[in-house]
Amino acid sequence: MHAISLRDACEDRLGRLDLSHRFGAEELIAAVASLVGRTIACEAVDMRGAFSCGLRKRYADREVIYYEQSASPLHRRQIVAHELGHILWDHTGEIDLADLMSDEELAGLMDWSVLGVSARTSYETDAEVEAEMMATLILQRMYRGTVMPAARPSAADERWDAIFA
Repeated sequence: MHAISLRDACEDRLGRLDLSHRFGAEELIAAVASLVGRTIACEAVDMRGAFSCGLRKRYADREVIYYEQSASPLHRRQIVAHELGHILWDHTGEIDLADLMSDEELAGLMDWSVLGVSARTSYETDAEVEAEMMATLILQRMYRGTVMPAARPSAADERWDAIFA
């Protein structure tokens, strides 16, 4: 997909979220969960030495995002935004755990309720490029919302910000 059309497609998906002008990670996660109809949980885990710093498991009724527990707050937001990008694009997951683990490790982890797993290991697939563009736009909106007035002010404080900006 061409970069401009990819950006437009990501903007369209973000536009479907019911987000206030200034939003944080919690509001973003809740908005995505509401849109897709599944709960979303985020868990910090020790992923040092792993093949990725973020991972998403998709279940029929929920999504679980894992991120490296030692990641900086900015990196953590980027990891979570990237995995939310996979959810917004409805990516099913491209990781075959059998390629990453021994049979013994795989048997110990097998959870038959997992419908898909995704983890960023490269940017070679369309799904990873789409999720990363989504993460970039999400973080841009989060940051812009803290330093700039709302583009379409609705609340009184947003209108005052717009007037004096």
